[in-house]
Amino acid sequence: MNLDDVIEFANEASDQIGKYKLEVILSPNHLRSNDYVINNLNWESIAYGKDELDSIPDNKRGVYAFVVSAPSAVLPPHGYVLYIGIAGRDSRRSLRARYKDYLNQKKIMKRERIARMIGHWHEVLRFFFVPLDDDVSNEDIQRLEQQLNTALIPPFSFGDLEAETKRKRRAFT
Repeated sequence: MNLDDVIEFANEASDQIGKYKLEVILSPNHLRSNDYVINNLNWESIAYGKDELDSIPDNKRGVYAFVVSAPSAVLPPHGYVLYIGIAGRDSRRSLRARYKDYLNQKKIMKRERIARMIGHWHEVLRFFFVPLDDDVSNEDIQRLEQQLNTALIPPFSFGDLEAETKRKRRAFT
């Protein structure tokens, strides 16, 4: 038997589908949670890359998310949150300054999961962000990040979950 066709198929399947496989957690209980430290967030977004960098505030801290989303005239609205983070953890660092870290190859390469996220999905990756006013404390921003990560359990966010959810997630990783 000649295995060349089988090997070619397996390699194509890995390249075209296998490398994009993710384990996702969609917990109805977590998704329905409605007890957040901030009651209303007005999300904005840009396509990943430098083209719309000026749309991100350079004078506000905030929360952000990387979302796989490809608007289409045919596909239904869709998107999946891969990562949630904050700008301003114990500092006044702006959303734009934080976003620039995700455009810096050296910084990306120090974070293997983030490198995978950007490397695989950069063409359909959107950066969602919410600028927060200065009266929101660092503690509240960190708590919000934890609450959002716990609600969505994004596949590339591991550290910033509520303790009990983080513990239970470890049972499956």
